[in-house]
Amino acid sequence: MEAGLAVLRRQGSDGLAVGEVLAEAGLSTRAFYRHFDSKDSLILAIYAYDAKRAREGMEKRLAASETPRAALDVWIDETLALAFDARRASRTRPLAREGMRLQGQFPHQFDSIRAAVLDPLVDVLRALETPDPVRDARSMHAVTWELVVERLHGSPMSRAEARAHVDRFCLPALGLRS
Repeated sequence: MEAGLAVLRRQGSDGLAVGEVLAEAGLSTRAFYRHFDSKDSLILAIYAYDAKRAREGMEKRLAASETPRAALDVWIDETLALAFDARRASRTRPLAREGMRLQGQFPHQFDSIRAAVLDPLVDVLRALETPDPVRDARSMHAVTWELVVERLHGSPMSRAEARAHVDRFCLPALGLRS
């Protein structure tokens, strides 16, 4: 997965060659086709792998929060970091681009990936007793993710401006204060 992501970062999906991924990973063609039936299925697996790693990290940080409200702040900050932290943005950028491209081809897989991303936020919103934690999580994620995408596409918006927008737009809708 890491070899595939490294090649994806360097070449993009158009330039991603299975042979280059195999060389990076030190594997044979046979090993690749034992696990994947196409380049797109590899990219989807990389996307799911990265989403799982991100969720595990998010859950650790949320668990360390003293209150549900503090956990919500952690969720917002960690999600924005996907684009506003240079190291994380270099990983997020190619995956976000490929995710948009592959969602139509693999709708069921993307539904489970999306659920894995949203579940920690749903848990936080349940603890905060928002009116509809599942729908609220989807809405909050949509607003926050749009700011991530804007930044990945070169928006000059600062992290503080993005955070202020999430707070101004989402917190009142959840019945919370900044």
